[in-house]
Amino acid sequence: MSKPTTPQDASGAADIAARLEDVSVKLSRTATWSGIETQNSYGPADVEGMDYARDLGEPGEYPYTRGSFPEMYRSRMWTLRNIVGYGAPEDTREGIERALKLGTAGVNVVLDTLSQEAVDPDHPLFSPDAGQEGCSLPTVRDLEVLLSGIDVTRTGVAWHTTMMIYPLVVAMAKKQGRDLSKLIGSHMPDHLQLRLSVGNESTVPTALGHRTTVDCLEYSAKHTPRWSLGCPQAYNLRERGVPASGEIALGMAIVKLTLRDLAARGIGVDQVAPSMAWVSGSDIDFFEEVAKFRALRRIWARTMKEQFGSADARSQRLRIACHTSGRALVYPQPLNNLARATVQTLAALLGGVQSLETCTFDEPICIPTEEARELATRTQQILANEVGAARTADPLGGSWYVESLTNQVEADALGLLAKIEGIGLIKAIEDGTIEGLMDDYNYQFKKEMDRGDRIVVGVNKFIPKPEPAPKRFSFDPKGMVAHLERFRALKIERDQSVLKEKIGQLYRAARSGENAHPAMIDALIADASIGEVWGTVRVASGLSYDPFRIVQSPFTYPET
Repeated sequence: MSKPTTPQDASGAADIAARLEDVSVKLSRTATWSGIETQNSYGPADVEGMDYARDLGEPGEYPYTRGSFPEMYRSRMWTLRNIVGYGAPEDTREGIERALKLGTAGVNVVLDTLSQEAVDPDHPLFSPDAGQEGCSLPTVRDLEVLLSGIDVTRTGVAWHTTMMIYPLVVAMAKKQGRDLSKLIGSHMPDHLQLRLSVGNESTVPTALGHRTTVDCLEYSAKHTPRWSLGCPQAYNLRERGVPASGEIALGMAIVKLTLRDLAARGIGVDQVAPSMAWVSGSDIDFFEEVAKFRALRRIWARTMKEQFGSADARSQRLRIACHTSGRALVYPQPLNNLARATVQTLAALLGGVQSLETCTFDEPICIPTEEARELATRTQQILANEVGAARTADPLGGSWYVESLTNQVEADALGLLAKIEGIGLIKAIEDGTIEGLMDDYNYQFKKEMDRGDRIVVGVNKFIPKPEPAPKRFSFDPKGMVAHLERFRALKIERDQSVLKEKIGQLYRAARSGENAHPAMIDALIADASIGEVWGTVRVASGLSYDPFRIVQSPFTYPET
């Protein structure tokens, strides 16, 4: 006679079933992360009509679908980068030195939110936030502290920011008597993406932002030809909310408008495009990301040659600077982010990028800890030395699936690009069309998450039990206290007559519509802060000095 089932037995059986379900591996989605539906399998019919020489070519040959260089990483490895930035300039300098000791070949410095938006650290609304999510860098003197002993014509630093960093670096170089034609480094002078991804019309007005981008690229083409221009900064656009094809479409719309406006100033494509690099993300959908990088190179090459008349292979051969996706990382069980970042890093390498920054597993939690930065560095070193990711160019080329997906991403990107250009990029930003597309994408993403059509481990499936809070990054706030005191003292001690003269010249240059960068640089050399310089440009453009309308301009501007 069988023993009757008790409530405890039923509970135990349910617990076992739940645990079995928790470790199960099932197909949850047949569409790519961007929504491209996939077939059961792929074959020659799915790439019918593709011409090898026309559509692919050998690695290092037009249209560069298979890679920008013939031997890819066998001839030159990608630049392994690590992101650093917190607190006062002295704090970030210590972080740079530690990152270099871990084996990082290049360092990306990120500025705090105030510096990224050209707001001074003593702003009455935001002063407590200074230095909390990056390095506070409001003046040339602060930059000199950060880069003490570093010759910017010999050592390049990649600046993970847009506003004001380029004139700051140039101002420091001029102040030190450096040859600007030898200046090296990079930054991301794409103010339209700043308007779309992290700003708004009052903070970064569309027309002023675009004009500033064009000013920067024109000045760099004439004076700092070795400086790398991360334009477009498509990483932030992707993180804001667009699919892989949308990253390409929006980035190319920005590039094309910028190149057309530069041409109107007499700067040809081959004067500036060789210095440009596409700043891209690498998201979690492995095959789609590989296809995206391949489609992007093909679209770029054909656009430069066929639409802008480029005769220089360096203009057509796109360089891609990649940062794995921070949006794809999650707070629950943060160590799982190591797996996510590794997949994203491998996709970028097999897609053929030229520099790569791997997210740290604790990025959703805090400023990266030293342990997390080391693991991000080791991830790339393992892929390079153990996995064999650098062994051959375009290792997934010729896969019927990857070739078909490359074609589909390209077609979707070109379709969206045509739609944006049909409206006009500036108008599509100002009337909310592009932000509407981003919001729709994010809304659809959220609905799929809620329905379980899109699984993110630890978020809407395989949810972990409560666990202790992870270790967080921290630094001594005393450095920021001293930094703010030094900043306030500088405002009093600097030569006020020279400062007012340079600010007046900047106002006149910006108001007349000429390139304001030379005057911005001169004002920064005279110890103006980034908030004072950008505030003056805003006033000259008919805007409030402070986008938040709290701080009044300390300057009296000339009538003409």
